[in-house]
Amino acid sequence: MLGPLRLFVLLWSLAIMVPTAHASTIGVVLPGSSLVFYQTLLKGIQQSALDHRVDLLIRNPSDGESLNTPNIQLRIIEYMVTQGVSGVVLAPEPLAGDTRVSVPVPVILVDRYSADYDGISTVYTDNFSAGRKAALSLVPVLKKGAKVAMLRLASNVSSTVARESGFLSVARKEGWDVVIDTYVGYRPRDAEVLIAEVIKSYPGRLDAVFAPAEPIAYGALRVIETAAIGQRPRLVLFDWRPEFLEGLKKGIVHAAILQDPYRMGYLALASMVEALQGHPPPRTLFVDVVTVTPQNMNDPAIRSLLARYAR
Repeated sequence: MLGPLRLFVLLWSLAIMVPTAHASTIGVVLPGSSLVFYQTLLKGIQQSALDHRVDLLIRNPSDGESLNTPNIQLRIIEYMVTQGVSGVVLAPEPLAGDTRVSVPVPVILVDRYSADYDGISTVYTDNFSAGRKAALSLVPVLKKGAKVAMLRLASNVSSTVARESGFLSVARKEGWDVVIDTYVGYRPRDAEVLIAEVIKSYPGRLDAVFAPAEPIAYGALRVIETAAIGQRPRLVLFDWRPEFLEGLKKGIVHAAILQDPYRMGYLALASMVEALQGHPPPRTLFVDVVTVTPQNMNDPAIRSLLARYAR
């Protein structure tokens, strides 16, 4: 027969092991799962859910499918609502049509703002300012008339459009000549092929290249590292993959502008929990970016941020 103390310990252990029957479940919908950015964003969401003791229902389309199959995210959200989620954390892709969507549960947007959804809060990067920061990293090394390439992602993705606009605002002020300004897409392998084509087709020497998102940055790095050392343009990229570290060490990457997707995901989920508890979060929560260079890449704060991207 169990004594009083052992019985108490056993009941306490079971209370920890058995999940609460009425715990809130929050839906999570991202644009995909293969990019390191989204993997890191999801890690932040999952840790926040663990800390706040809520369950998650995660459903993501294949990478790029949201752009090729209009409104697939909306159909996923509709499914989640039928499953009884209390709210949805959404990294939104553009919807087809001009109708603003009203979801019957609270929606918090993460990574980018979207006018398509009536989100109660948006947790993201100030992308225009981040694009400016990318260009400002080049100001000390580029002269007026420098030849610059802008490699764009897609015209209907608000976050990258804002980064591109921020970069160009500095380029125009500094008098740089943007000799390549083209869309190369969002699939890493396809982007790499197109980047190689546009760079090789330019008859002169490029001084710098801006790659405003992870899939473009990956392709641009692979193309530029094959060029002769004296012919390599300075590469400024956005986001992070562990492979980029070698590019920094070799000096191929002039600067990497890093978001903090882990923190964005953590704050988005935490904000949803607060909202469900009757505490509306701020309409906008900006998470700062960090400029990583060969000179500061070994700083403890930088190493800590890079560690969050580890697979």
